[in-house]
Amino acid sequence: FIETRSKGIFHIDLRLRPYGDKGPLSTPLDMFRTYYSESGPAAPFERQALIKLRWVAGDGILGRRVESHRDDFTYSDAPWDWANAIHLRRRQMRELVKAGQINVKYSAGGIVDIEYAVQYLQLLNGREHPEIRVPNTLQALRLLRGLQIIREADYGVLHASYLFLRNLIDALRIVRGDATDLVLPEETSEEFKSLARRLGYREKDRSKGAALLATHIRESMNQAHEYFLTRFSS
Repeated sequence: FIETRSKGIFHIDLRLRPYGDKGPLSTPLDMFRTYYSESGPAAPFERQALIKLRWVAGDGILGRRVESHRDDFTYSDAPWDWANAIHLRRRQMRELVKAGQINVKYSAGGIVDIEYAVQYLQLLNGREHPEIRVPNTLQALRLLRGLQIIREADYGVLHASYLFLRNLIDALRIVRGDATDLVLPEETSEEFKSLARRLGYREKDRSKGAALLATHIRESMNQAHEYFLTRFSS
């Protein structure tokens, strides 16, 4: 009985399951274990994506069994395909971002640079340090800092950039009413000036507020991408 538009709202991506569109909507546990195994067909990015898996409802015992298998598979000592991971990230920047545009999620320094950096470090160290097997990015970031896997200075950069970019994404979605459109408006546009005000840049001269926001965006994204490249790209 609730009517809503179909474009721009949050959708559950049903492709993110074993065998994608060709798999059953409900996956039996045995199939789940077979698919997500060292000899199974799961792609490297699917192993990484399982970091976010968590039980939220239904049979708690079954949920814990699924999480236990995830831990055995995702945080195993099986080699991590670095070449594939970096190639995928480069494809996102090349194919999901149009020339001349800045996508707060997928562009160089977008929020996935931080999320992927944290997830890569979880994959590399989760077997030895079970405490970092958490689905929340900020919690994982704090734990990685505590283990000195991430240096204090880098933690400060990543933590601040993540919070800023998350607020920026939320503001874009509120202004546009579209969960999927994360391309920044032109810096001189009225939409960008309104975005700046929503984020707290309330200078009397709206153009100055927009300029401050634009500088903050460039700094945050440049720092995030620099960390990603320095830590993971050969």
